[in-house]
Amino acid sequence: MINALISSLLFIVLFTLNLANPLAEELIIAKICPVKAANLTSKKTNPLGILAFSQEWFHSSRSQASYIASDNATGVGLEIHFFANLNGQLKGRNQAKCAKYRILQVRMSSINFIDENKNQLDTAPENTEPFYDQGNLEYGRGNHFTPLDDQDKPWQGQVPRNSTVAIYDTPYISDAYGIEGEDMTIRFETCVVCEREDSFDQLLSCGQWGYTREYIGGSTGWTEPEFIPVSCLSQASDTFKETIEFNESTSYHYWINWR
Repeated sequence: MINALISSLLFIVLFTLNLANPLAEELIIAKICPVKAANLTSKKTNPLGILAFSQEWFHSSRSQASYIASDNATGVGLEIHFFANLNGQLKGRNQAKCAKYRILQVRMSSINFIDENKNQLDTAPENTEPFYDQGNLEYGRGNHFTPLDDQDKPWQGQVPRNSTVAIYDTPYISDAYGIEGEDMTIRFETCVVCEREDSFDQLLSCGQWGYTREYIGGSTGWTEPEFIPVSCLSQASDTFKETIEFNESTSYHYWINWR
């Protein structure tokens, strides 16, 4: 318990230092959510690490990225990192008996996209896995560099990062999808998954975040995005669970061998 507390305090100190020195290349943390897992044999919970959400940034259709929103901004960006502590590290105590940590994300929209439900598992239809940390999506694992594409990032080139698993998300909505007279709101729920090879996967803690664009009409149409701050969840919401179960392209039944 003492070691876990010390590790958490060290994380907070490091993150505070980052906030005091907000260089674009630094990992600037805005919100930390504790990640815990229910013990498989008792009612106790085991702290496994933290889910860290960076300071948000803004971009215009995946270009002109900046921590300050410009008048033509259409979307936001976040880097989201899971840091396993000694209890959670796969080569440490691994108290949850995980084979791998994954990131699962759901998108909840106020508008209907073509041939899509308002709530969607946030992954490309052609991907064979439901997770965000795969294939053609932007993610990293262990010692890694940020994605090659820096046009929608507030830094130049690739910069080093080190976390158990991370994703880099830069969502936006084109005005063409907007409904005249209505605001556009996009929300996300991002959860850590303990993936197991020989038993059921386990959904761990999550964070909800998003952005909204207010409709003001005239030549402007919709305003630049206003970020919806991250809120922590000790477990996935019912909406999240229903969305991953009934997603049309890649359903995720974590209680059966979906693979």
